[in-house]
This record gives sequence, C-alpha cells and structure tokens, in this order.
Amino acid sequence: MAKHMHISEYEAKEGTPLLSCECGWKGKATEANGELHEAVLDIECPKCDKMLLIVNLIVDPKKYFDWKASKK
Repeated sequence: MAKHMHISEYEAKEGTPLLSCECGWKGKATEANGELHEAVLDIECPKCDKMLLIVNLIVDPKKYFDWKASKK
C-alpha cells in the first residue's frame, strides 16, 4: 500500500524521502516516476510502476473546495 504524505512534510524533506518497493528498487522520491493530478502527486516505482507515495497538495481545504464549487 502506498504511503500518504502532506505537501508540507514532503517539502520539509526537500522532496527526497527515501522509498523502497517490493520489487527491490530503492531510491529517493525524485528518482521515481511522478504523476501530477489536481490535488495529489503520485510517486511510482520506476522499475515496476507500483504506487509508492501519494502527496496531498491541498494546503487550505476550504479554499480548494470553494474553488472547485466555483468551477461548476
């Protein structure tokens, strides 16, 4: 199962938390494959594509959901 982390924690680690995968790959988050979505950053193993880390990008939930509602 992928680890979950808030953007503030990810930034405190300068975007380089150490990750490991069941397939044997080990490395920094910056060495893995990342996919940016609207509210999260998914970090996947570069060897087997397994999801390793999900970074929550929402800093202020109220502002985010107000913005989402305004787009409807």
